Amino acid sequence: MSIRAIRALCAVGTFALVPAVVGAQDARPISVGVMGGLSLPMGDLADGVESGYNITGNIYFRPGTSRLTFRGDVGYESFSAKANLPFDINVLSFTGNVMFPLGSMVAEGGIRPYLIGGGGLYRIKAEGTGVASGAESDASNDLGIAVGGGVEFKLAGFTTFGEARFVNVFGDGASSRWIPVTFGIRF
Repeated sequence: MSIRAIRALCAVGTFALVPAVVGAQDARPISVGVMGGLSLPMGDLADGVESGYNITGNIYFRPGTSRLTFRGDVGYESFSAKANLPFDINVLSFTGNVMFPLGSMVAEGGIRPYLIGGGGLYRIKAEGTGVASGAESDASNDLGIAVGGGVEFKLAGFTTFGEARFVNVFGDGASSRWIPVTFGIRF
């Protein structure tokens, strides 16, 4: 794991430990959050890059008494190239998700697992040094999907969570796949 990834994980972990004094979010239809963690490349992507890191901002909307929660994410992922390749990959994503809770979380200290799925736009950019022309970059905007699950932990006035998803971005001729394992806080 690179120094950049370790620093990002430490920053997210420190932020998640800071207590927030806010009202109970289950009664509010709109809430916000932030999450970050490790990104594990799969398939062809894993052939060219090392594990990376991610950080994501979230906005949640839960209409009325619905069990479903809608979550919008703006995320950033970074993967460093393996030693024999001259490029790094960065991903900027704008996604919409639907969260389905498995059970209810009624008390402080409650734990609730959930399923999540969605899709959106992923801007994948490879940056590095080319053989003959110096600095180069190549970017594409592609659609992708993500499915997974997580566990929420309700604390005094806020919720923390851990989540893992499988991301598949459909590119020209090949897909990019990775698994972000994230931890976050929701206000």
